[in-house]
Parts: sequence; C-alpha cells; structure tokens
Amino acid sequence: MQAGYCNFIEILIFFIFVATDFCSSYPCGEKLASCVALHSNYTCQCQYGFYYSNRNCHAGKVFPGVITLTGSYSSSVQTVNSLEYEEVFKNITMLFKAAFKDLDGFAETVIVEIQQIQTESRAASQVSVTVTNLFKDNSNVTNVTVTNAIYAEINESNYVSAYRGASYCDAFKCDTQTTYCKDAMYPECLCQDDFAKTEWDERSCSDCSESCSSEQNKYCERVGAVPTCKCMANFKKKNDSCVPCPVGYSGEDCKDSTELILIIVGTVLGAIILILLIAVSIISARNKHRQDPEQKRLIKSGYSNSNTYADGQTRMFPRVQTTSGHVNPGYQPNNPYEMRSTNRGQHDDLYEISREHEGFRMQSKY
Repeated sequence: MQAGYCNFIEILIFFIFVATDFCSSYPCGEKLASCVALHSNYTCQCQYGFYYSNRNCHAGKVFPGVITLTGSYSSSVQTVNSLEYEEVFKNITMLFKAAFKDLDGFAETVIVEIQQIQTESRAASQVSVTVTNLFKDNSNVTNVTVTNAIYAEINESNYVSAYRGASYCDAFKCDTQTTYCKDAMYPECLCQDDFAKTEWDERSCSDCSESCSSEQNKYCERVGAVPTCKCMANFKKKNDSCVPCPVGYSGEDCKDSTELILIIVGTVLGAIILILLIAVSIISARNKHRQDPEQKRLIKSGYSNSNTYADGQTRMFPRVQTTSGHVNPGYQPNNPYEMRSTNRGQHDDLYEISREHEGFRMQSKY
C-alpha cells in the first residue's frame, strides 16, 4: 500500500514538472537569449559564439570539444526536457566549471549535441557530447591552456572517459545536405552548387540557385526541407545540364517510352504494308503479261480476236479464205468452209457466191 502511494507521488510530481512552462515568464529576457525548458528547470542559451549573462548575450572566445561519458544511457538522454538529459547537463556544467576555476574569464559551457554510441546492449548505450566552452572576449586563455585544464580534471573524474578538441564547424553544425562549412572561430555555412540562401537562412540553404530556371530547362522543387533542382518534363540531366529527351522518350527524366513503342509498332506495320503492296504489284504485273494457252494457239493458227479488213472494218471472227482471186486454179484452201461436198456440183449450178459490203452471201443465178 505504501509502495503504491509512493509511485503515485512520483507520477504526480512528474506531471507537475512536465506541465510547468518554465519559459512562460521570459526569464532569459526578450532580446537575444532563448529559454530552454529542462525537466525541472530551465537554462538560457545564446547563439553560437555568445554567452549568457545578466539577461543578455555577449560575444566571447569559443573552445569546442567532444567528451565521452562513462556508463550507459537510454535514448531519452537526447530529449531536452527528460530527466536523463537534465542530469547530464548538470554534471557537465559542474565538470568544466571545476576544470576552469583557475583560468581567467571563463563564462559558460553550452551543450551543442548529444549523440549515442551503439554498444552490444540495445537498451542502453554510451554517449558523446559536443560542447563549446566560452570565455570572455578579453580573456588571455589559449587552446593549450584550455585543453590542459580539461585533461587535468577528467583524469580525476569517473564521469568522463575521453576528451578531444573539435573544430569550430563541428560545434557550429552547418546543414550538410545544402552547405559546406568554412572553418573559423565564427564559421560560415556556404551554399553548395544549385542552392542559395534566403534572408532567414544561416546554417542552411533553403532555395535553389539562379541557374535553376526555366531558361536552363530546370525548376526548383523542395523535397522535405531540402530544395532540389530538377529538369523540366521532356528533359534529362546530362553533365550538369538539362538536355532534350532522345527520340521516343518523354516525361520526367525521360522515363516514359510510350512514344518509342508507338514508333516501333508504326514502323513494323508500315514495313508490312509496303511488302504487301510490292507483292500485289508483282503479281498483277505477272498476270498482265501471262497469256492464255488457247489464245496463243489460235494466234499461231492465224486467228485473232480482232481482224482488220481492206475496207477498214474490224470483226470478231477470222477471215474466210476462198479460191477467188487466186491465179492458181489448183489452190487448195485451208478454210474449213470451202471443203468440197458431194452435192456441190448441183448447188453451184443454182447459186453463186456474191461478195458484198457486209461479206459473202449466196444468191440464185436465175
């Protein structure tokens, strides 16, 4: 019963601290400093290169470094308002205050970032903490004196297992996707190619460069918070330029091959149609020059589908050949109509052949 009551009190206290907004009354002032709510308290932080004092921010000397803590921590150590983060914050602040107690002009230690170092245990891990130690601008300390003071302190501490100096860019934290850092005590985040800063940017570049324009066949698209310069439709990127799609391709990055398929199909069908036309022409030409065997035989025998006579008339039937007009009385015609008959002598006495304009006809002699 008593254990349950204690748990209830702990939960109640937790919700009271979480529900309390420590920064609602602007305890850090309303100028440059910002209020950061911890688990049960708050801290005032200034921008990089400045330390907090008397509700204001002042420029100072920056000495970045990275320390590795002993022991294991859960993922909540990276959450600013967690109990674990607040404990780390207090211990680190006390550590460096003790290390610099004999140095002139020490002002403040600021936690920049906490990173987990994975170990065999998934439930907990070691952590490395990036910090900046700030001294007043008129202080005569150097990197050597600061580093020696830190090593002297951690050698007697069981809380820190390692320390190393860091670059100014390590502490400044430029956006690695859109910028690169120009290292100095006050670093500068310069835009990478195809990116540009806006008036609100300091450590990132949230806009595309001037070269990313329709004149260059490009346009700017934001993928999440990162601006991306892309080629317009029907263009693809080649050697940092956007060139037209090859024949048959279209769409974004020229990935649509519908036109190519249509071209191939159209070419195949056109070839088939051309082959059919050539085949029909060849067959028609052969049929035109091919003659019927019976027609050839008749032509060889002296027959013709059309015969032109001396009078200029054309008839469908072959010329009838007779002996009339031949000098040789013994001429034997081949005309089947002039074949002799046993009764021809009788008919010859009664009829004679008369040649008229329409042809030959039989008429009576009497």
